Amino acid sequence: MKFGILVTAVHDGSVPPSRQLGEDQALVQLADDLGFTTMYVGQHFLADEIRFLQPVPYLAYLSHWSARMRLATGIALLSLLHPVDAAEQMATLDAISGGRAVFGVGLGYSETEFAAFGIPKASRVRRFEESIAVLRQLWSGEPVDFTGEHFALKCAPSAVQPVQPGGIPIWIGGQSEPAVRRAARLGDAWYAAPFPTMHGLRDLRDTWVAERQRLGLGVDGEFPVRRDLVIAPTREQALERAYALTRKRYAAYARWGLDDSPAAAPTGWASLAEEEIGRRFILGPPESCAEQLLELERDTGMTEFVYKPHWAGVPHEDGMRQLERFGSEVLPLLPAATPSTTPVMQHRERQK
Repeated sequence: MKFGILVTAVHDGSVPPSRQLGEDQALVQLADDLGFTTMYVGQHFLADEIRFLQPVPYLAYLSHWSARMRLATGIALLSLLHPVDAAEQMATLDAISGGRAVFGVGLGYSETEFAAFGIPKASRVRRFEESIAVLRQLWSGEPVDFTGEHFALKCAPSAVQPVQPGGIPIWIGGQSEPAVRRAARLGDAWYAAPFPTMHGLRDLRDTWVAERQRLGLGVDGEFPVRRDLVIAPTREQALERAYALTRKRYAAYARWGLDDSPAAAPTGWASLAEEEIGRRFILGPPESCAEQLLELERDTGMTEFVYKPHWAGVPHEDGMRQLERFGSEVLPLLPAATPSTTPVMQHRERQK
């Protein structure tokens, strides 16, 4: 099992960008010291409650603080992007990082974003699928000849190419059965969002495997899973903390138009019992968290756990303490993961 760190946007425009950069630098450095293998940065446009620094330049900045972690968009809103621009931006990131880029993509859901780009939301699936096809051709190093409903391109090979042989891996996000089938058909991996319950996640993984097998494609590749995690002395305390953490963020997702956000339930956030939150989280004492991670790996084939320590409205120091506890108290309980408190202590010394 590998581990990725989600560098989450948590500040609005009133906070100086320098503070955000400094906090995220410290987060990435500690994750690197603990042996994490991938950093993820997401994407939104025109979000007024939370400042989303755009993922490709931000990953290029953060790459200075880890010479080995992969740089993944998690996720980029491909339906809103032009595939030529996306292909060359990601190829540039791959070149400057020595082949560490991963292109995590999704459809997008915000009416505000689609309206701002002048793109009908109803066209997003077809635009997305055409964009994947264009990306594959552009990264092949061969002449491009593509004609679709939304994009037409005929050109010689671009000189801006990824350094990874075969192009940059494309991981497709989604949390519905059609989205997972699309990921199986078009992507190199399915990037699982945190919203489905554990049971729902297993069912969707079965859907992905069945679709890959139907298409004659392999099923032994990577499977990154993002789940929210809270470490606390007891499960009850962890549930209480999880409820407080998620209320603000998931409510924002619902306002932006994400139908699958827990807060988008017809009766609102209050309809989610603590038991339901518990089924969406890994939470409790370190020993319990380790057991739940191993169960998730065993039941779904998860190859990388994507961890988010930062939450809106929660001090940076609190998120760092959770990451430190994850590294020093949870990871040592997992097979083939042997970090100790040494990386945490080294990180603290470096920050002085």
